[in-house]
Amino acid sequence: MIAGRVLQQFIAVAEELHFGRAAARLHMAQPLLSQAIKHLEELVGVQLLTRSKHFVALTPAGEAFLEESRELLAHGQQAIDTARRASKGLTGRIAIGFVGSGLYELLPKILRQFRTKFPSIHVELQELTSNEQVEGLLSRKIDLGIVRLPLKNAADIEIRAIVSERFIAVLPCDHPLANCAKLRLEQLADDQFMVFRADKVPNLHAKFLFACEEAGFSPRIAMEAWQMGTMLSLVAAGIGVALLPAQVRTSPHRGVVYRDLSNRSRHFELSIALAWRRDDISAAVHSMLSLFDDAIERLPEKDTYCFTWYEPPSVARRNRAAPAKVPHVRKG
Repeated sequence: MIAGRVLQQFIAVAEELHFGRAAARLHMAQPLLSQAIKHLEELVGVQLLTRSKHFVALTPAGEAFLEESRELLAHGQQAIDTARRASKGLTGRIAIGFVGSGLYELLPKILRQFRTKFPSIHVELQELTSNEQVEGLLSRKIDLGIVRLPLKNAADIEIRAIVSERFIAVLPCDHPLANCAKLRLEQLADDQFMVFRADKVPNLHAKFLFACEEAGFSPRIAMEAWQMGTMLSLVAAGIGVALLPAQVRTSPHRGVVYRDLSNRSRHFELSIALAWRRDDISAAVHSMLSLFDDAIERLPEKDTYCFTWYEPPSVARRNRAAPAKVPHVRKG
């Protein structure tokens, strides 16, 4: 393998076509430079330069070697620059998992800022459930997760809560209570509900059931789904009603109305968090975390969709909430 220093010496001689000027350019003694070029020719196995007392010229092999030498040095410098940019979080790749019901407005804004600030970092998005994101983080398939709390099996994961919101009621436009400004959940006790699938969104599924139990009834389940767009379409079709996170308001849907629920219960409170591996030193991940912090600090404490934005902590908090026993459900 030929060292980069030797290639630089050859390029200097080839460009100057004079050992004295090339030695001065390289700040080295001329005899040492002549010896280095001779050793290079022995290493390559061909004559690269023709020499006489009055001139130096490149052989055809030398001309070909000069072109390749320049490219090798350029690639080497490019590799150094790429490594330095990667260490500063300026290049590379970051895979982000997200729950489909989270950060409808904030995530696109942050991604736009990230692409502007770090155009050489490729961002890969994957819509995953919170549990799938935990698995993806631990298996290193994703680098950052946007999850709903609480999480299970997250002992090696850092968690930073960023958003708190509430369940709201989603009704078809022709529902008898559609014109009410605000409802209580017990007023919907006789309705059939669209609910999140327990295997896909267990935290929202469980919170819905607990909320109904606290309101004094066992809900009748018409259908289960795990994507909010599907649930909105089912409600619009008149199949039933739904309790969905307040952020759904940022995506108006024809045929439905959104109504606040006045019930005061922790089961109506929902939290979204950032999650990443505790041992992850990736500059790209920490650059993304910084953008989230900056964006949240600039937002008002409460927005028009009943969100509360947590103040970014200096040290990420871990969520240790334990699962509770899920109440009984009536089908149909």
